[in-house]
Amino acid sequence: MFASDVFAVGENTDRCVPALAGMAEAGAAGPASHEDNNSRTEDSAMSDKVYEQTGDYIPATDAGFNSWLLNFSNQISADPSQFGLSASDAAVIAGLQTDYAAIFNVVQSPLTRTPGLVTQKDAIKASAKASCRVYAQQIKANAGVTNQQKLQLGIHVNDPTKTPIPAPVSAPMLNIRGAFSGEHILEFADENTPTSRKKPLGATQLVLYVHVGPQAIVDWQQATAAGVFTKNPIRYTFEPTQAGQCATYFAQWRTARGLDGPMSLPVAMQIAFGGPVDQQLTQFYPGGGTPKQVQGGGEEDLKIAA
Repeated sequence: MFASDVFAVGENTDRCVPALAGMAEAGAAGPASHEDNNSRTEDSAMSDKVYEQTGDYIPATDAGFNSWLLNFSNQISADPSQFGLSASDAAVIAGLQTDYAAIFNVVQSPLTRTPGLVTQKDAIKASAKASCRVYAQQIKANAGVTNQQKLQLGIHVNDPTKTPIPAPVSAPMLNIRGAFSGEHILEFADENTPTSRKKPLGATQLVLYVHVGPQAIVDWQQATAAGVFTKNPIRYTFEPTQAGQCATYFAQWRTARGLDGPMSLPVAMQIAFGGPVDQQLTQFYPGGGTPKQVQGGGEEDLKIAA
């Protein structure tokens, strides 16, 4: 097999046309099976819903924590019962706030700031933060405290609205990165982030379709579902009787709930068996089109060896 044996599908389907594919705009779902050790079945327990994610509601900076703790303590001290706490709880929180505010103010001035006081401040902060988090979680779990009250305390409130994950809007970009005797090695990326292996939002797997015949094809519906994959690279093997034929690949992203994105452009390569081969593949593009960025080059290029 030689560099000229690497193909992507163009308008002429009498043979494998030299080129490498990028991505396509349209495509629909097809059935998926898996015949590779990289493929896996979908976990039926997976949910296609997400919640809004936020950072820690307790500020990390000293000044931010000082302000948060002051507000937290003042509101609870004003009426601890409305938060499901007792007067003794409010007194504990007020004591934490007083201790931290005192050491915080001392270390703000270069004249009074010393390494020992900074260490002491950090210890008091860690203790106050841990204690207040316990109270905050207790208040957060209290159904008798309104969300507005929780927000006023500076406690994060979970968004109860589930946001459905839509079908992917981008297509995969397939690259045939190398070959062994009777095998092709493919890698995939998203067309919008061709240098990253990160899947697009909502996509959990890639569905691969393969067609083997005397010539390349451009219609993915003539291909057969070859597997569901989650990791790079994909190693696809052939039978010796398929030597000399052309393998055409298509792919699309799929969510955990089975929503499929658009189909990729086809990429094709001849199937070879036997014979020593040692060369790097030269990549081309179909029909004059150019993917957003070429993957490859450098150490990540696979050498082909029989």
